[in-house]
Amino acid sequence: MSGLGLGLGLGLGGHRIVDRYGNMPATFTVTSGDGTKYVRVKVSETTTVTPAGGTSIRIGTTGEFVTTPLTLVANTYQDIYFNGAGSFTIPRRKLVTYLNLYNLGSSVIRGNITGMKLTYLYLSSIGSSVITGDITGMKLTYLRLTNIGSSVITGDITGMKLTYLWLSMMGSSVITGDITGMNLTYLALYSIGSSVIRGNITGKKLTALVLNDIGSSLTYGTNLLNITNSYGIQLLGDTVFATAAEYARLIHDAANATWSGAYPFRIDAGTNDNCPDWDEVKADVATLLTKAAWTIIPSAWLSANGGTWPEDWDEYTGE
Repeated sequence: MSGLGLGLGLGLGGHRIVDRYGNMPATFTVTSGDGTKYVRVKVSETTTVTPAGGTSIRIGTTGEFVTTPLTLVANTYQDIYFNGAGSFTIPRRKLVTYLNLYNLGSSVIRGNITGMKLTYLYLSSIGSSVITGDITGMKLTYLRLTNIGSSVITGDITGMKLTYLWLSMMGSSVITGDITGMNLTYLALYSIGSSVIRGNITGKKLTALVLNDIGSSLTYGTNLLNITNSYGIQLLGDTVFATAAEYARLIHDAANATWSGAYPFRIDAGTNDNCPDWDEVKADVATLLTKAAWTIIPSAWLSANGGTWPEDWDEYTGE
């Protein structure tokens, strides 16, 4: 399994974090690595990455591993491959605007991202690694934290201009915040432990919407949907909207949306209180059944269980 410790200064505002830590080096200490794993970064200025203590590095998939400094080109995605124990250092943290740590396997890396001016943060599939840090104050537009085991990432996303938000399988991590006002095009929240994300899903141009086991913390307004992602639209587990009007609006938006494939439209949970009236939604249902792979509604919505939907709703053709 891999290990990565990201220690961040806590309790400081975004500007103070950059002012205090931004000119400090970003050092990643490597305790193992076979030359196949990498850290993907982007820096705002041309700068160097310097190996030390036995680690050798290369930029990209070709060339020799070296123990001398290599140049990172400005505003370019670059992969730093590492081999052996030691460390590698980027001289100033505030130069780093993009950080992607993915599928590190048995590699063990420790580092500190306090003071980085990240707009993009992707931490994924790093097993039981211990990743700690506070993302409060970062000007993120892309945040993806998934399958990070027992790691602890803390922070408040309120005020971020996120367009992409994916939080999943985060163990004991605590991410809080309000998504109201974010121009999200992709929203996926599931298995996020003790995290609390609240807000209104409205005015967004979503390409996918996946909410799993997040209770009633979100409300649905109206959105111009363009479903191009195979996750489609899914409200899973105990995820619920409070009112029938919200579900009716979601069904209407989905029926009017562009779908690039027969992707899932699924609603797991609901009650008679939030059951949209069948006569109100049946025309949209007929349309949506021609676009999406929609096979699931809450059983409480069926007329046999006190709801308003006929038992053969999924065969409705608009006749």
